[in-house]
Amino acid sequence: MDSAQDIRIDEEKKVATTSTIELDSQSDTSGSIANVPVQEELTRWRKIVGVFWDTAATPIEERGLVNRLDAGLLIYVTLSYVVKSIDASSIGNAYFSGMQEELGLYGNEYNLFSTFFNVGSIAMAIPMQMITFVSRPSIVVPICEIFWTIFTIVTPACHSARQIYALRFLVGASQAICYPVFAMMVSSWYKPSEMAKRMLIYDGSWAIASICSGYIMAGIYATMNGAYGVPAWKWMFYITGIMSFPVGIAGFFCIPDFPNNTRALYLTADMKATAIRRMEEIGRVGRRKMTWNRLWSYRKEWRLYAFTVPYSIFVLSGASYMNYWLQKSGYSVEMINILPTITAVIGFVMAYVYGVISDIYYCRWQLFAVAVFFTVLGNFLLAIWDIPDGAKFFAYYIPGFGGPYWGLVMSWAEEVMYDDAELRGFYPAFANAVYYAMGAWIPNVVFPNPDAPEFIPTHGYWVAFAVMMVIVLSIPGIIYYQKYDLKKKGLRLNHYNIPVPIEFYDELKYTMNMDTALKERGVSGAVGQKVDRFDDQFEVETQSVHITEKV
Repeated sequence: MDSAQDIRIDEEKKVATTSTIELDSQSDTSGSIANVPVQEELTRWRKIVGVFWDTAATPIEERGLVNRLDAGLLIYVTLSYVVKSIDASSIGNAYFSGMQEELGLYGNEYNLFSTFFNVGSIAMAIPMQMITFVSRPSIVVPICEIFWTIFTIVTPACHSARQIYALRFLVGASQAICYPVFAMMVSSWYKPSEMAKRMLIYDGSWAIASICSGYIMAGIYATMNGAYGVPAWKWMFYITGIMSFPVGIAGFFCIPDFPNNTRALYLTADMKATAIRRMEEIGRVGRRKMTWNRLWSYRKEWRLYAFTVPYSIFVLSGASYMNYWLQKSGYSVEMINILPTITAVIGFVMAYVYGVISDIYYCRWQLFAVAVFFTVLGNFLLAIWDIPDGAKFFAYYIPGFGGPYWGLVMSWAEEVMYDDAELRGFYPAFANAVYYAMGAWIPNVVFPNPDAPEFIPTHGYWVAFAVMMVIVLSIPGIIYYQKYDLKKKGLRLNHYNIPVPIEFYDELKYTMNMDTALKERGVSGAVGQKVDRFDDQFEVETQSVHITEKV
């Protein structure tokens, strides 16, 4: 860590945490609150815990808000993503636990189940995102989750692959709204120094789902197979569907929408006002209207395509086909469901580790590169294939260290798309649509079921390795073009990845609150506006001396 950064951290630790609530009396729903200084000297315990979870060191007037957001929004979106991921993975667990034999699915049906799910997601990803621009997520999302639950529960009633195809399409369509909207809400309530951990924990919750799904299926198969004349694979859909229903109902109460229009019952009037102030301090304006003209203008946006490439082509990673190898190797049904969960355990732990490091050191693309490396290594070993079984286990498990892949892409993209809040909301919907579009047919060609687990005729793992290398090459490409784009605007990234005017780079290399710093130097006009527009991605130093002196 550089000496200048050490000085800044020492000042924050030695000086009492000081912040000021400055609200316009007309925007405060609970009354006029102005220039109310709140001082708190952080204890050693809070300083230590704050490294691992920032709320402990959050200014006191914001701590209650962030804690309630964690208990309401964060826990809800994580739990919702977990149950949806369990539902989505149930088709795979059921397939290898009796569905294949009972329904006679010995062709390419398993891949086609994913194909129809992906087609449903493609069809509704962008339309659902547009709906949220004119409606409330707290209404639209829970309704979609309830439909998702219904479609999951009725799946065991199907007697043919075609009937399951139809339901998988509907399940994909009803879940298309969730990931993009949840990601947008997390970035709308949390400051950048808080956001990476929560984004990665939310994105990494797929790992919890994979763990739970495998053990649930193993437990059902061991204890409930044939109970009341119902095979284990059908019980899987019933149980996971029942788990989803209360989560869908909870969405009506837990989803807070956005700071400027929230009706969340668990937030007081003062907390709602504080939430608006927090976003205003970092320049993050309220939600604006998305028009078709604005949407059409994104066709020329290089950042949209640059980040969609690594986000979408990751669908070709071959590390997700471990079940086939275990089945061919003669492992029991229970072990086929349990052993792949080790990758998920690694992925969830790494999601938290990456999040903490990312929020402390602001190293977004660096961590993304590390995650890609583990995936490249795993696919390379699988491409060789003629390796000992221990090496195969290693090859299937090592990509888990890059498990929170999409959260890392999202965190990096959020910073590069600094000047357009709507673009940051539209990007995950667009990238998800492309991801599902590729997943709808490419795995069927590259990893056909009859060729599992080696996929030698199609050279599946070699194709996956080549695609992972494309992602590796995209990293320096994005970095170069971002610097080129900023240079044209007279800007340069400082230590915190914040663009600053080139002429002030040496002075502002370790400055986070760019708006205040530029105003102190009398900067206004085009350069100041550029930086102000970027400021919506970064946290104002609420623990710095600047706010104290402003009182």
